[in-house]
Amino acid sequence: MLRDDNANVSRRMFVRQSGLLAGGVLLGGKAAAAAQPVLAPQAPDAGPLSQRVLGRTGVSVTTLTLGTAPCGLCPKIPPPEIADIVRVALDLGINSIDTAPAYLQSEEGIGMALGERRKDIFLATKVMADELAEAQESLDKSFALLKTDWIDLVYYHNVGDRQVERGMQPGGVFDWLVKQKKAGRFRFLGISGHNRPAKFIPLLESKEVDVLLTVVNFVDRHTYGFEDRVLPVARQQNVGIVAMKVFGGARQSAGSYENPQAPPEMDVEYLERAVRYALGTPGVCTVNLGVHNVDQLRRNLDMVQRFQELSADDQRELAQVGRRLANDWGAHFGPVA
Repeated sequence: MLRDDNANVSRRMFVRQSGLLAGGVLLGGKAAAAAQPVLAPQAPDAGPLSQRVLGRTGVSVTTLTLGTAPCGLCPKIPPPEIADIVRVALDLGINSIDTAPAYLQSEEGIGMALGERRKDIFLATKVMADELAEAQESLDKSFALLKTDWIDLVYYHNVGDRQVERGMQPGGVFDWLVKQKKAGRFRFLGISGHNRPAKFIPLLESKEVDVLLTVVNFVDRHTYGFEDRVLPVARQQNVGIVAMKVFGGARQSAGSYENPQAPPEMDVEYLERAVRYALGTPGVCTVNLGVHNVDQLRRNLDMVQRFQELSADDQRELAQVGRRLANDWGAHFGPVA
């Protein structure tokens, strides 16, 4: 576990010493390798990467999904480097990859990597639009950039900021996506988002949603409350649940994923327990952890492979820490209501 209850290393000092970056976990390199023993007591050996069934889709996916927002949004990481990250992920046994047009170079990089290996992965992208023409153009472009004839999962993206009522009406974007799925253009329909949890409920109750991608971490639970307000509805519908922002996203004071030096919002001592919290949340199938590079990918994989249920003591401690950090972080993903 990446923790040391006796360590009094400040955030600033740790960032200077280890080169922590924003994909959600430690970067490699000599500095990080040197710093990790101070903060990470010896952990059990990592086992094989497990799989879980993604709700009503019936598809088994690895408990780690490769997230590509950080590398896609970083202008210093060109598509060929994104392709290299994807190839390594596949070599390591990861069979679930997440992207979106909003992640700029991500889809192009993934498209470079797939080729004959397309059949081996569960591929998800997104449509973020309130206008039908924009949605159609977005999906068409995704197919072209990903160089694929089929997409497994398409999310109605960023639900908290979408015009949901309008989208569900005949001719709306969500209604159109439902029809696209029924026409066989993609296999499953999902919804994703970070804020305004109340907007997710009518979409889930429509019985048209197969997968939910949303914030699951022990801090934002006390702000947005997806675990208490939205996940129970998803479980009632047997909707597959993908946890994202497990580490709280990029640290606000360091900028966005465009900055490859930005650490995660969550301090390093809590990262592995954050993974354990997310994978231990009822209904969660896989954690979507975004990366800037292969070193982050490998470290994420190690944590996921070491997954163990949180002890009662860990749960109590994380509840206390989560409430305190929630006051510090605030509504950093946007409005709650």
